[in-house]
Amino acid sequence: MKKKAGATLVMQENYCEPPKYFIRSAIPDTLKSEEILAENHSLKKFFTDQDILIINSLGIAGDMKKLMSLKKDTTINGRLRKLEIGNKTAKVLLLAISDINSAAAELDCEGERVDQVGSYVDNINSSRNNRYTAASIVLGALTSISGVFIKAEGLNNVVTVAGGGLTGALGFLTLNPGGKKVQFNHRRNLLKDIWLQQNTDNHFSGWIWYMLSEKSFSNKAESSLMFNLKKRWIKYQFDNDEKQANRSVIFTEGGIYKADDLHDRASMINQLQAVIRSINQNLNNLMIEMEKAETTP
Repeated sequence: MKKKAGATLVMQENYCEPPKYFIRSAIPDTLKSEEILAENHSLKKFFTDQDILIINSLGIAGDMKKLMSLKKDTTINGRLRKLEIGNKTAKVLLLAISDINSAAAELDCEGERVDQVGSYVDNINSSRNNRYTAASIVLGALTSISGVFIKAEGLNNVVTVAGGGLTGALGFLTLNPGGKKVQFNHRRNLLKDIWLQQNTDNHFSGWIWYMLSEKSFSNKAESSLMFNLKKRWIKYQFDNDEKQANRSVIFTEGGIYKADDLHDRASMINQLQAVIRSINQNLNNLMIEMEKAETTP
């Protein structure tokens, strides 16, 4: 009873939602990446296009321009100013890393919540199949024994056929892919935002959403990280059936889940978490380039 009550609590309550905070972005909604790069052309001597876009998105483009202009200033005031700007940018970068870790932690928590419910349903289905398998074995044995004691040929055939039919029916039940279903709620659904390509409820901070939605940060720079993720979901989770995906409970606020749905949801959450964590690589590269820019004459 306690196990069932605990599973019910996990199904109904979302305890993974983090406290809300946002990194203030310096990017106007209408500004395109080409315009950002043009406005920060002076930084191209020191940074890649990706680096400049990140610098701008974190609101430190002006600071970096000033820092680069002070490279040759060896006066006390110049050194103090460089130290001041360096401390400011370091704090902003630390907040960006914290932002990534916060989003990843929420997804890790939600993935664990889904796994708990998935295991609960799997255990129910396993117990159910074990009962049907045991009943099938017992019925098969009784059918065989009845053939020995029942001498009337017609009656013997009836018992054998009936027993065989029931055994087959029980065997079919163990293969039923539907299995048990559960009501699983998730009013805060980060997968839905990625699917719709819209951060309508601000589930993601503006900065992380920018990193996910700006195509410049993907390998080929042809489509965004979140668009590529959506394509992978369609291909691998929904067998290239986008209409089926649009009807899926996974992208709603919750509903009736089968075991397969739960496992798909857990897999998709893990994939999204991996994509968000990959943004750390961009930040690491930026910090390396910032160090080089500050120390190179």
